[in-house]
Amino acid sequence: MISALMIFKIAVRYIFSRKRKRLVSFMGFISTLGIAVGVSCLITVIAVMNGFRSELENRIIGQGPHIIIEQQYGIGHKEYQEKIASIQDIENVKGAYPFIWGQAVFSFRSKAYGVGLRSIDLKNPTDKDKIIRQLYAGEPRLEGNGLVIGKELASVLGVFVGDDIDVITSFASKPQKLRVTGIFYSGMYEYDLNLAYISLDKASEIFGTTGSFNGIGVDLIDPLKAAYVKSRLLDILGYDFYVRTWMELNQNLFSALKLEKFAMFLILTLIIVVAALNIISMLTVMVTDKRKDIGILKAIGATRLMVMGVFSFQGFVIGVSGIALGALGGAGLVFILDRWRFPILPESIYYGINYLPVKISVNDSLIVLAAALFISLLASAYPAYQASRLEPVEALRYE
Repeated sequence: MISALMIFKIAVRYIFSRKRKRLVSFMGFISTLGIAVGVSCLITVIAVMNGFRSELENRIIGQGPHIIIEQQYGIGHKEYQEKIASIQDIENVKGAYPFIWGQAVFSFRSKAYGVGLRSIDLKNPTDKDKIIRQLYAGEPRLEGNGLVIGKELASVLGVFVGDDIDVITSFASKPQKLRVTGIFYSGMYEYDLNLAYISLDKASEIFGTTGSFNGIGVDLIDPLKAAYVKSRLLDILGYDFYVRTWMELNQNLFSALKLEKFAMFLILTLIIVVAALNIISMLTVMVTDKRKDIGILKAIGATRLMVMGVFSFQGFVIGVSGIALGALGGAGLVFILDRWRFPILPESIYYGINYLPVKISVNDSLIVLAAALFISLLASAYPAYQASRLEPVEALRYE
């Protein structure tokens, strides 16, 4: 009776035999190379997609509040004082601060540009810390008519620290002059071009919100726990308040990135599928070539399952070889992109990111490797099944 160990030895002999036909060997090489290229491309592209998401998250998290609390007609000073202590007592909350936000037009000499104007509470260290960490030039002196603008906005208007800018809002009856005391750089092109900071008192004056704030900003120790903190805030504040996390505020952007990542996975998986077609062709040729051997194996007691195992094992070896080469190639490409950040992208389009950021996810990589192995085994199933159906009499009739 033929043993399973003998079947394994036969499968290994078929794979590594020097007497294999050149066509079969060449097809096996192409199959292995195809799987390696597919796996390498998938790992690299998904690492780039993860890198983009991570870069965007870091820039968005570092710029605005992690959670915004708003009310329909604004939050009064008295109501803010009543709520602020309970908000700051919540686990994972780093600090909370009031803010006033509105649209304004900046005019300097012959140039004008519309921007978002946001307050900074200089008495609140959590709020003030944001602008200090991003300061590029000058000082964050917002007292009185002080103004801090983004690096890109300063470039567009042609202003420097010490210049006076006319600021026009819908509330003010005439333009107000604000002096540029500092320039910040967040690394996020959209923010650096379309955002400027003034003091809380000045924002209240030019937007006419005396006695109330537009909302309360909450910063977290761990921004990824924003959903949990939001649920706690709703319990404390009640449902008269609108509470939104940084993830909800940027939901469309991150949903688009997630969809794009999934689409790229499906498209690049086709490379592995094409390589799998070569596996089918190779094993079909081998089954035809080994009809005599199959007939002898069946005659001495090999079961259909054993014969299937001989040819399925070859598909498994090709898959594993291709996956190993692809994983090494993908890891090498990711290392090169991370080590040498070539400036190949325009900052104005890709949120201030002018290179391909990369971040390898273990879970994503395992999914890629598992998918490649599954496709390889699936490709070898049909030829192996056809070989197992071969009857000994038919296989040996003309031998």
